[in-house]
Amino acid sequence: MELGNLNKLQVLRLNGNDFTGSVPESIFNMSALQMIDFGLKKFSGTLPSDLDLRMPNLEVFICGGNNLSGFISDSISNSSRLRMFELSFNSFTGPIPKSLGNFEYLEILNLEMNNFISDSSLSFLTSLTKCRKLRVL
Repeated sequence: MELGNLNKLQVLRLNGNDFTGSVPESIFNMSALQMIDFGLKKFSGTLPSDLDLRMPNLEVFICGGNNLSGFISDSISNSSRLRMFELSFNSFTGPIPKSLGNFEYLEILNLEMNNFISDSSLSFLTSLTKCRKLRVL
């Protein structure tokens, strides 16, 4: 059975294993997922630009400690239920989307140790004023 066919699965934890290579694309088609954790693996590749559309129920997204790269799409802010967004220790590039400030329920945002760029005014931080539940940045 292909992992993507588990259309009622709500929690997927792949941490604590020795998986390598690209993140299976089918994972991002599991629309019932509320939590996905594939942190501290040796995964590579990029995140889909339409992650928000594919995973509308996502509340916790942990992919820190991999070798993921590419841009984080502005459309990620459409994942309105997101409470934890953990992308640390990867190779993401480009600007930090100001649209992250639209996460009404966001409590934890970890972007450390990537290759993001920002203007010198750090305007990204001022975009987080709508994140009233934010506890960890």
